[in-house]
Amino acid sequence: MQTQKVRLFGSTLPAGVAALLGSAILVPGMAQAVTFDYSGYIREHLSMNLSNSNEFEPKGFVPGSNGLALFGDDYGGRGDLSMWRHSGKLEASADFGSFQIAGVGRIARETHTKWGRDLQNASKLVPALATLEQAGPLLGLPVGTQLFANASAFNSAGINALLGAPGCAPPAPCPYAPGLVGFGSGTQGDLALKQYDSTELRELYVTFNPIDRVHVKLGKQQVVWGETDFFRAMDIIHGYDLRWRSFLETENEELRKPLNLANVTIDVPELAGALQLIYRPGWDAGSDLGDDAPLIGGRWNPTPWADVGAVSSLLAAYNYHHNGADTKDANYGFRWSGTLNQVGYSFAYYRGISADALLVRSPLVGGSTNFGQWEGGNFRLGEAIFPKVETYGFTFNAYSGLFDSVLRGEVAFTPNKPYQTGTNTFVDLFSFVSGVNALAGGAAGNFFPGIVLLNDVNNPNSFYTPGTGGFATTANGVPTAPVGATLSVPGLGPIVEKDTLKIMLGFDKNLNWTMNALGTSRPAFWTAQLFDTWLPNFKRSDDIVETFGFGASRREHQTILTNAVSFPFKYDTVVPSIALGVDLGSFDAFVIPSLDLSIGDHWRVKFEADVFLPRHVEKTNLGVTGSEINDARLLGTLHNRDQLVARITYQF
Repeated sequence: MQTQKVRLFGSTLPAGVAALLGSAILVPGMAQAVTFDYSGYIREHLSMNLSNSNEFEPKGFVPGSNGLALFGDDYGGRGDLSMWRHSGKLEASADFGSFQIAGVGRIARETHTKWGRDLQNASKLVPALATLEQAGPLLGLPVGTQLFANASAFNSAGINALLGAPGCAPPAPCPYAPGLVGFGSGTQGDLALKQYDSTELRELYVTFNPIDRVHVKLGKQQVVWGETDFFRAMDIIHGYDLRWRSFLETENEELRKPLNLANVTIDVPELAGALQLIYRPGWDAGSDLGDDAPLIGGRWNPTPWADVGAVSSLLAAYNYHHNGADTKDANYGFRWSGTLNQVGYSFAYYRGISADALLVRSPLVGGSTNFGQWEGGNFRLGEAIFPKVETYGFTFNAYSGLFDSVLRGEVAFTPNKPYQTGTNTFVDLFSFVSGVNALAGGAAGNFFPGIVLLNDVNNPNSFYTPGTGGFATTANGVPTAPVGATLSVPGLGPIVEKDTLKIMLGFDKNLNWTMNALGTSRPAFWTAQLFDTWLPNFKRSDDIVETFGFGASRREHQTILTNAVSFPFKYDTVVPSIALGVDLGSFDAFVIPSLDLSIGDHWRVKFEADVFLPRHVEKTNLGVTGSEINDARLLGTLHNRDQLVARITYQF
């Protein structure tokens, strides 16, 4: 960090800055000298694929298929460069004595690798579905047909042009063209690569102490309440950007999304504590809230959907101002933190926006929407929203002489948190498009009056198993409606609300024996945590999905154990480490060995391998289940995403 003192008069600062500082002269009693501090870095990230991907990569249309059938192959990709990222960050502050101003800016650009370009190109061709039925007997489509679906074509004009053309009413032969279904999971833009570039003023705030014991911080900032690694319990105020590095970047502040907040802390030394008050007035852009999941297509998209741009299409576009989840609404909370008998503790409450997105379905799917009022119009299958939630939290940390360790824990209770249900739900896209066509006044009308949501818990006539003849049935197998072309979308059932308890127990321990046994320059550091998400009023019959779009059912306890050990050599200039985590319910796991090098005062180099070892994986990405086990859980969505990463930093 660099520090510089500047006189307010006779300064050689640029005119705009001098004017800003000069205005501070009007503050009574202000000191004549201003102290500036600045620091930052210039950084390169590079990553290489360590695994081949067996996901289907569409490369083009089969000649003579009228835009229906695609040809392609497995992605492969082992040894390909998956990321080449350039970034720079500048942190600066000015201390005027009675108040301080600070800001953080960051710019990031990526060089487009061949692997990245392949993913982006495939996102423009990815099929919306593949039929398992001999039927379309009604549509004349063979089993396994892949339907190309262009997001830009799905509008009223496109529906009328493609399905309502004179003399063309399916199942009669029609001039099918790309965009037939019109709302595919791909996109015609270059969003898959553009999502990684950013130029942002991440933080800008002013701090001052209006009276004794009261500290005020106003502006765009980060407020951190939790201390967990990898997974979060009490870090609830901010969402994370998980698109470019998933959850794997070492410093959480690089992924956390800052917000405009009023942050007031009141010291209460008589009780050895402090009260923190947080208020978010709702001035942030909608995209600044909630987690940015990798769902536009790209290197961290969940397996097997590397090329699917779900939120960039009309499958699940974001709605930041839904009637039940408006990011413009104000949020607020408080935290009391203190020390009692050498035990650090805190109590907290926050009413805000959930970091986890919720998929709200169109009323055309299942006969009604499943959360609040539908606002997506007639041409969307669903919308992703971030619902309002309340969270009550408690944390503690204390040194234990018995274990010679620092013990710590976090508990976060969220009442009535909404969850997706329906581990085996399908959408009949032709029935959906038929209903949309009728609403849009298309000439073909409701040309395929089937059942849109299959295996709907509220519709006893919607039972469906892929490959069993192309009909929905009753529970006794009596056919009720034809099925045109199905897309597997687990999670489109009713929304259920469940009390949710997140519990983290962990410890930090110095391993003194490594100095003699391994020659470390100081004790190795071991940190471990057990992270459990518990639904106390869990019912298996609710059929909650663990991850939207995947058929694995939610468990009452989702428990993950993580460990990390670092070994400092040569006075912390050479630090190998290893981190590992395992889902104790599914035994899916990850291992992350790394090496940190400090070279002089400015250079820092980190090498890392991100290796995922899931036992439950979904392998097909053509919208088909039945032939594959659809039981992938959280870590299973990272199958074949293994990376070798190098991070080179010049810091100043």
